[in-house]
Amino acid sequence: MLKSYLLILFLFFTSQFYEEVAAQTNFTIEGRILDLKTEEPISGVSIRVKESIKSSSVMTGSQGSFRIRLHQGQTLVISHLNYMPQEIQVRSGQSNLVIRLAEDPHMLSEVNVTGALGIKRQARELGTSAQSVDNQELNLGKVVNPLLALSSKVAGLRINATDLTTGKTDPGIQIRLRGTRSLNRSKNDPIYVVDGVPLPDITRINPNDIQDITVLKGANAAALYGSEGVNGAIMITTKSGRAERGQINYSNSTLFSKVFLLPPAQQRFGQGQNGVYSPVANESWGDRFNGEVRDFGLPINGVQPTKVYSAPDKDNRLDFFDTGVTVQNDLSFSSGDDKGSYYVSLQDVRIKGVIPGDKSSRTGVRFNGSRRFNKLNSSFNTNYVFFKNNTTSDGPWLSVYTQPANIDYKDARNWQDPSSPNHPLNWYNPVAGTRNPIFMADNNRNTSDQHTLNSKLEFNYEFTDWLDATFRTGLYFQSEPGRVTNRKLVSNIATRNINGSVNDTHRVFTRFNNDLILNFHKNFGDFSTKFLVGQNVRMDDTKSINISATNLLFEDIFNQGSRTGELVGGSTITKYRSLATYGEFTAGYKNYLFLTFTGRNDQVSVLDPGNNSYFSPGVSSSFVFTDAIASLQKSRVLSYGRIFTSFNKTGNVTLDPYRLNLSYSQTAGFPFGSLVGFTPSLSEPNRSIKPEFVKSFEVGTQLGFFNDRLRTDIVYAYSDSDGQIFDAGISRATGFNSTIVNAGQIINKTYEIMINGTAIKSKDLNLQFGLNFSYTDTKAKNLYAGDEFNIFRQAYAIKGLQYPTLRMTDFLREDGKIVLDPNGNVIPSEEEKVMGTMVPPYLFGFNTKFNYKSFTMGFQIDARLGSWMYSEVIPRMFAAGTHPETAKYDRQPFIMPNSMVRLADGSIVENNEVYSKGDKAWWTAYGNIQSVTAAKGDYLKLRELYIGYDLPQSWLSQQRMIKKASIGFVGNNLFIVRHSSNTIGDPEALYNQTDGYNSFRQIPTSRSMGFNVNITF
Repeated sequence: MLKSYLLILFLFFTSQFYEEVAAQTNFTIEGRILDLKTEEPISGVSIRVKESIKSSSVMTGSQGSFRIRLHQGQTLVISHLNYMPQEIQVRSGQSNLVIRLAEDPHMLSEVNVTGALGIKRQARELGTSAQSVDNQELNLGKVVNPLLALSSKVAGLRINATDLTTGKTDPGIQIRLRGTRSLNRSKNDPIYVVDGVPLPDITRINPNDIQDITVLKGANAAALYGSEGVNGAIMITTKSGRAERGQINYSNSTLFSKVFLLPPAQQRFGQGQNGVYSPVANESWGDRFNGEVRDFGLPINGVQPTKVYSAPDKDNRLDFFDTGVTVQNDLSFSSGDDKGSYYVSLQDVRIKGVIPGDKSSRTGVRFNGSRRFNKLNSSFNTNYVFFKNNTTSDGPWLSVYTQPANIDYKDARNWQDPSSPNHPLNWYNPVAGTRNPIFMADNNRNTSDQHTLNSKLEFNYEFTDWLDATFRTGLYFQSEPGRVTNRKLVSNIATRNINGSVNDTHRVFTRFNNDLILNFHKNFGDFSTKFLVGQNVRMDDTKSINISATNLLFEDIFNQGSRTGELVGGSTITKYRSLATYGEFTAGYKNYLFLTFTGRNDQVSVLDPGNNSYFSPGVSSSFVFTDAIASLQKSRVLSYGRIFTSFNKTGNVTLDPYRLNLSYSQTAGFPFGSLVGFTPSLSEPNRSIKPEFVKSFEVGTQLGFFNDRLRTDIVYAYSDSDGQIFDAGISRATGFNSTIVNAGQIINKTYEIMINGTAIKSKDLNLQFGLNFSYTDTKAKNLYAGDEFNIFRQAYAIKGLQYPTLRMTDFLREDGKIVLDPNGNVIPSEEEKVMGTMVPPYLFGFNTKFNYKSFTMGFQIDARLGSWMYSEVIPRMFAAGTHPETAKYDRQPFIMPNSMVRLADGSIVENNEVYSKGDKAWWTAYGNIQSVTAAKGDYLKLRELYIGYDLPQSWLSQQRMIKKASIGFVGNNLFIVRHSSNTIGDPEALYNQTDGYNSFRQIPTSRSMGFNVNITF
């Protein structure tokens, strides 16, 4: 017994000794891998023990974390394709090791991009095209709206600023990736994702807060977003703090804007009719300007005002517009340590518009923070923006294009003086449509106070080195109270009267978005696997209220209580719900061959329960052939090459909430008198509507030459959007005039070429350039009823033609010559003429950045070719006699050059003796021929220019406060080259969500110039 007891004690102490020795020589270490520049975690980094041949490597997860077992004094080898390798000797007792990797300058083609769900991925894994724009490129032109900053920087991406009713200092945005997929014009925007959370709108985000933007093109790249990603995705990553001493940045940008590209106007003939001057005429059909002093307008208190009858030396319409001013101030602070970081920013933007009285202000604050607690990683973002807008409502400048050239808009600004001829009661013409436009701008105001809050809370827990879970929730809230007022004006002349009105509105929108994601990643020898599965819940709630009175009693009281008549108004409440389950599996072989499968099942509340669930599958692959083929690995010419392809079938639902319900509304006088009655909607609900499906195919190659000094991407993409959901006209005998159908088809074919390179690279001199080109062919197929339907005004969807198509009335022609009637009048064609597509199929962008010592110059050139546009301004100018063509023949009868005449017997002969009158009636009829208003929309413009100077460090070395400082010149839209047929305006400027349509309501384009100052403390 004693021997046995001693033996047990001996074995126990021996085991304890060996355990202590082992504990001293074997231990497990945990750590994280971060990017040296951005402090962001790097996934997919390989960590192995150098001294152990049998040691298998571990890979970092989505948060850059790893865990590995090794002996005292052994060395860790850290490697990643995009970064410089590192070796670190580890000693016992170390924990929470943080390793920062620097990018490999020879692997520029190998970048990490922000993929779907906000997950960083190696570009070589993707079977789709993605293009990134960093902060420096994005803020070249110092624009306030981050979407406008993307213009012409991404192949296949088209961005237009649109003129909304309240958009004079806050333009709307139309954005299209690889063309149009839906016949519903308002349902073609990509999804916007900020730090992994989808948002309905990103125009309020401070561009200076953005680290980079990755554009995922088409449904293939954004497959995990299902319907929301069918038009691609704009992935935004905002800045985070760095684990270093705190840093403060301040910048100021001040830009001055002037309108340009107004349609030209004649300045030879002034106000009057039939060649005779009239002091109250608002048309330019009078006699020639001669410098005489003439009566102007009606007598004021018995005194007749007079004015010199002459045109100014410059375009008098320019005096209607102000010089716009945009002042942008930004302040940010960032700091952190090895376990966390934070970033705080403040922004204040003040904008004075080009329309008199228009102004807006925007004040925003952002906080981004992250913290690590062992295996738990947390992050929190919040951004609040208060936007205050005060603009004139739609209309005050309508008459500027049609009023005579002798109107002095500088004098018109003095309308408050009751004895002035510019006062609204004394204005030279009493017709309501030609009131003093300065008075109208001041009298009719649209104000709003918009509060926007978006926030994200995210937790990531690493169960093992091959499994982690992410819980992410986002809240977007926007409240926008607004008011539209029109001041009452009382006059003894009925046409001068204005009924005072007020309309109070309030819109509240809330979106809750939640994702739960499980992420598996494991290597098996030469094979790597990644698998994620997740669930998304989205809830949208909208409430809109308005109450208005259109007959106010007092001039200076805007209150619905002081009115005559009934109040008008109501409220609208809508809810939208969606539930989705998605998954993605990626298998890789030797890090050069990848195959990815995706799938997503959506359930949406806007469809009938029998049709509201649908599945969207996809597959993609990528092959880095320069790594797979030994003979190419040491090539001095081709340094990198891969090919990729993908296919997706994505369900898409473009219905608004409650469209499948038959709605009823009250109608005045129905059934008769004051009895209350309801009438049904004239649009028939169709509860059998199913999702439309978009089949997308993409193939491309990415090549790097000469040690990646030159890089290029070539891509072909195809999409087939079938079973379109849209309103189609039906026989009114059914009791409806339209119905919702699954019909129609749109085919998109896109070719893209992107070239980037470094032409010169030395110690003092650096020249980089980038070029992108795309051609998109969008055609309508298999329309519901017949071969066409009208979209808007002269825009049509026509089977087999590019979408949308401009079709207009033309002159009756014979052998290309205009045919007149026996009296010399123009004759409209019996059939409308197809002009061409209204969307430019050819997009071209070129940018360059030149650095020489402390000097920097960068510019962006944008070109769009192949489209048509038309204007509603032009016919009005013809009718008013302000268009230059109306003065072409000195207001005398003339024989139209190169014309023909249709005789009474129907024969058509050359015109040698039939005179056209050339008076108002003749030119009005001429201007009403719609093809007169059309022009080619081709253009090339210098979109952005920046010239900057960095203050030398020798200047700053005498103090410790300022680390870096720079000053620069900024210019936007500095010049434009248009097609010779285009005297309308800027083809890029659109009215609302139209294509190629220039409204008489929208304001002209502006060019801006100014300066920028940046200081780092």
